[in-house]
Amino acid sequence: MKKISSVLIAFLLVFASVFTSIGNVFAEQKVVNLEAKSAVLMDYETGKVLYQKNGNVKIYPASTTKAWTAYLVIKNVPDLNEKITIGDLPYIEPSSMFLKKGETFTVKELLTALMVHSCNDVAYVLAEHVSGSIPEFADLMNKEAEAIGCTGTHFNNPNGLPDTNHYTTAKDMALIARKCMSDSVFREIVATKSVKFKPTKQYPHERVYTNSNKFLTSHQKIMYRGKRIDIKYDIVDGIKTGFTNAAGKCLLTSAVKDNQRIISAVFNSTNEGIYVDSRTLIDYGFENYDSFTIMDKSDYVDSKRKWFSKQKKLMYQPKESYTVVLPEGQTVTDEFTFKTDLQDTSLPISSGDKVGEFYIYKNGEKFKTIDLVAKNDVTSKFAFLTENTFFRVLLSILKVAIVALLLFLVYKLARKYYRRYKRKQRAQMKKKKKSNSSKDKNQTVKKDTGKTRK
Repeated sequence: MKKISSVLIAFLLVFASVFTSIGNVFAEQKVVNLEAKSAVLMDYETGKVLYQKNGNVKIYPASTTKAWTAYLVIKNVPDLNEKITIGDLPYIEPSSMFLKKGETFTVKELLTALMVHSCNDVAYVLAEHVSGSIPEFADLMNKEAEAIGCTGTHFNNPNGLPDTNHYTTAKDMALIARKCMSDSVFREIVATKSVKFKPTKQYPHERVYTNSNKFLTSHQKIMYRGKRIDIKYDIVDGIKTGFTNAAGKCLLTSAVKDNQRIISAVFNSTNEGIYVDSRTLIDYGFENYDSFTIMDKSDYVDSKRKWFSKQKKLMYQPKESYTVVLPEGQTVTDEFTFKTDLQDTSLPISSGDKVGEFYIYKNGEKFKTIDLVAKNDVTSKFAFLTENTFFRVLLSILKVAIVALLLFLVYKLARKYYRRYKRKQRAQMKKKKKSNSSKDKNQTVKKDTGKTRK
């Protein structure tokens, strides 16, 4: 009887333990009601997906495409103050800036119009400016998207106008939004609430645009958690809206609270639902997840003395901090250690250049590597020689001349030793011939002598 009781008690304890674990799992998986057909919530720092609904299902991105276009323009145009004069343009469906032939704008002005007013003609102009043609720019978009981990994306144009070969997924667009928001110029542009362009000779009217992202500007109301509240949400700082009949209402959103940034990607929602869905995801993320900084890059700033440099030392640090995101209430239990490996520090060095690697070990095993980057420019005291184009060419010529001279000297020495070797060889041959000749004469004398004796 005691044995049966013991078995029963053990069974009840195991059952209770399993039941409690299951309860905890379900407690973490809170229900998120969305009108959107596809959505992803992503932690910005780690790229961890915090929530998804059909995140890998094929969708059309509409004008959220322009976020990727803007980022690639910023990445590939060194000077955003460079001016572009508008040439002949085909008809491009609005929304539009209605650019006219002969107008001139800086690249940054066009980028602002692209992201604030979602101008399709501006996307066309910028794409051609970067790559020379729309197909070439689309190839660039696809190549760069693949490089950041997108697996279900194919872009066919820079503006997101309807095209069956222009598609993506909510998860891929969250990755793209995360990459875009890593650029400070991009963040500045997408946070712009409104912009004005003065009249031009070709377009004699002032252009005034308000950001299409209502999270930034609108005082319209939405029904949210049983209350009518403003759409405008102060913790939102970008990034892009989108709409076509096939895509439905789309919105990429970046929000920051308590030093934590999250990205929401909501697709194929409704007019009011797009902002309710996006805010639902944003608040879900901040209410249910905490961010822990494991390594703050500012704590690992270091320096190395650089002889013969104007600055005397190189300042460097990890390129980024390292954080982890955990469900609310959980804490970090792993043990982390770090190691710095300074590598290439040959001059000149520009701020942002990779100069080594920073290793993060978790529980004794290396699992993450972050680039070490320079915090300052470091140039040689002899830069007027080593970095001046004329002197660099002259130095290259001098190097070639020195190499040529060395080769010539090697040739002369080789020729000298070769001649000496040949002379020695000839002398040995003569000596050998002379020796052989003497032997032949001696043999002849001996033979003659022998005959005389007989």
